[in-house]
Amino acid sequence: MILELRAEVESTTLLPEEFNFSFEHKDVLLIPKRNKDGRDVVAEISIRKRIPDDAGFRTEVRPRTSAREPAHISIVGDERIGKELIRDLQFIESLLSLYGVTRVFWDFAKHSFIPETDAEKRNLQVHSISRTKQYLPIYYNLETDRMNETITKLRELTVPLAFFREGNKSFLSLNYIAAFQNFYFILEGYYAKGSHKNQETIFLSSTELLRQARAAYFPLQQIADKLNPMFKFYKLTPSPESFLRLVVKVRHRLHHYFRGEKQETYFGTPLLQEMYQPISLALMILCTYVLFAKRDSLLAK
Repeated sequence: MILELRAEVESTTLLPEEFNFSFEHKDVLLIPKRNKDGRDVVAEISIRKRIPDDAGFRTEVRPRTSAREPAHISIVGDERIGKELIRDLQFIESLLSLYGVTRVFWDFAKHSFIPETDAEKRNLQVHSISRTKQYLPIYYNLETDRMNETITKLRELTVPLAFFREGNKSFLSLNYIAAFQNFYFILEGYYAKGSHKNQETIFLSSTELLRQARAAYFPLQQIADKLNPMFKFYKLTPSPESFLRLVVKVRHRLHHYFRGEKQETYFGTPLLQEMYQPISLALMILCTYVLFAKRDSLLAK
């Protein structure tokens, strides 16, 4: 049986026709497509590897038992090959960045299972699987009845809200590390007292920030299971105060990268965006509380 991963590519890499190459017993195909400028550029990539016969590979479908329960698809067998091909796509994405590739959507690659015998065909109830991820739009009511009386009072929020807007945009684009950094600038701007040192101590000395952290901590319990691994990594016991400590520690680590470290995962490379989704979401929630409090304070003047 052959496992194929096929992913879309974002690039300005010129390629007049399909191009095949092989490495480490894997076959790669680069597929061009004409873009809006009339240029043939790399738009898709396929990578294939034969699954060993002893991997016990098969796919199964468990039908849903009620209208509310979705059907369940399971892949049985050695998961290492799929993970290996993902790493290979990441490698090719990085390598081809020298030639105009800006993104290989390896995290949304279509997995296809290609049988080579009748026995393998019988083991497949599902022949391909793909996934997508996007956030549903949230619609807001504009407070038009108060606009005339409030707009001039809120001008000083221009820059903090610009960071908030950029953070939201990055978050919705699944660029969670950039989102986190933009949200962090809001806290730094308001509470760091102009210093880039000892921010953990400075943040914890702010009565106002602690109040907002305690208010935000309740909704954060909905994602506690996703945040707990980071608390554990930094040896923190979850609490509003520890959440502020965690935010500072994560920000510090995101500003550095030391290759070969045992805990390299927590340096937040471009390949680990998903890992930072929970902490980015948590900081977004805290910044929402902070900004609304700042707005209310300005309107009360």
